[in-house]
Amino acid sequence: MATWFLKFSSYKKPNDIFDFLRSGKKTIETRPYNPNKQNNYSKVALGDLIIFESTDTGEKIEKVVTFVHLYDSIEKMVLNEPVNEILPGVGSPEKLIKVYDELKDRWGKDYRDELEKYGIVAIGIKQ
Repeated sequence: MATWFLKFSSYKKPNDIFDFLRSGKKTIETRPYNPNKQNNYSKVALGDLIIFESTDTGEKIEKVVTFVHLYDSIEKMVLNEPVNEILPGVGSPEKLIKVYDELKDRWGKDYRDELEKYGIVAIGIKQ
């Protein structure tokens, strides 16, 4: 069993995503896939431990991996994963795709390039 450390920032307000993780509403974390990076998230395995850290508060929470699915596009992922478990309250695959488009602009060229070139990893998590 491996341990992974994942930092993440908020979406709309401070600690919003972290609060979804803590409450158990968010049960799927996503990360860009890049086979050439040290943090190749496709290597996360069933039973691994993920320690999430909020960039807003530094607070940490531990979750256990229940599955890892690799997709070559965000569009394929949203057709195969429950979108409200990725971003609670988002409502539809189309709206989640728009969120990822916003994040590509917010988080820059490297994030955008990895998603568009390699795809995305969906990681199932539980407490």
